[in-house]
Amino acid sequence: MSLRNEIGAIPFEDHHVHAPERAHQLDADAFRRPFTEASIPAVWQGPLASQIGYRWMVRELAGLLGVAPDEAAIVRARNAIEQGVYHLRLADAANLGACYDDYLFGLDQCFGPVEWAEMTGRPVHRVLRIETFVERLHAECPTLDDALERLTQEIQGAPGNGLVALKSIAGYRVGLEFQPPTAESRRRAVLAYAVLRARLERGEAVRIESKHLVDAIVWAAFEATAPLGLPVQFHVAFGDDDIVMTRNDPSLMRVLLQHEPFRTVPVILLHCYPYHRTAGYLASIYPNVYVDLGLTIPIAGHGSARILAEALELTPVDQLLASTDGHMTPEFQWFGVHVWRWALEKVIGDLVSDGIVSVNEGIGIAAKVLRDNARRVYPID
Repeated sequence: MSLRNEIGAIPFEDHHVHAPERAHQLDADAFRRPFTEASIPAVWQGPLASQIGYRWMVRELAGLLGVAPDEAAIVRARNAIEQGVYHLRLADAANLGACYDDYLFGLDQCFGPVEWAEMTGRPVHRVLRIETFVERLHAECPTLDDALERLTQEIQGAPGNGLVALKSIAGYRVGLEFQPPTAESRRRAVLAYAVLRARLERGEAVRIESKHLVDAIVWAAFEATAPLGLPVQFHVAFGDDDIVMTRNDPSLMRVLLQHEPFRTVPVILLHCYPYHRTAGYLASIYPNVYVDLGLTIPIAGHGSARILAEALELTPVDQLLASTDGHMTPEFQWFGVHVWRWALEKVIGDLVSDGIVSVNEGIGIAAKVLRDNARRVYPID
């Protein structure tokens, strides 16, 4: 029995991902772009090409395309393949299962869930990004109460409207130290919403950055989803350069996690690096907390096995989920799946060699992480 073959045969349930952008003809800059969270073009135009994870992706993709492991040759080869054929080829090569699409990210540039499903031949489920949803309501909801009511209605419409989870980007905007609503915080949230409405009327860009407003949105979303059990995903730790890392430690979420009415809501901690051990600690003391290493795994590349092993020091196997956080290009998702399988093979192989688990137990661990845990936690038919 080959551990590699057995792990490769398990479909990868990508529980947090973004549909790729519609543009298929890429130059080197666009091809490299998903491998960094930087916003400075000089990063992907220069030193990113020497990053170990990116170099590894180039080598693996060259093998799939049958060309030399050279970036220019790979870009030419992938551009020459018809877009739908190429996406399906990558999905098949990855043994991809269903995708849970954070679809409000890059909405105008990316494929919609239905289009993406047709192109890859895989089910695509919708994940609702709650802060962005409220931002998009400003034009038609004059008050915060109106906006939160619309958010509540959208959540309560699941599963009929295709929603399988919620996603919060509070980590980007204000950090993860949530507080329950009070009369004063409510007053400030209402005022912050009114300020955003005024900016919208002046034709300015609208972005929710008030902590009181974000807390109000998150609390309302949890109150709406608690009776349904829809999971709530949270961006945790590293990300774009507007992240303040010290505000993205998941241990700051303790007030939210200890709020008794929310104890039935699955809380999915996404990415987690470098707080993956802290996330594992939280999973070990809260049965509704789940750990994910999407984005971390493909970018960390050769370090992914070590990070996975560290996350598993405390995270129960039943509370670890695999995702890619694929975005921009289909290659990033494909490579993320590849590295997840590679890391699991190394970590499980070590556990088997050390006599900690049997081969069959190790394959069972891989099946839970890659597929079964997501299918159990999310309301998938």
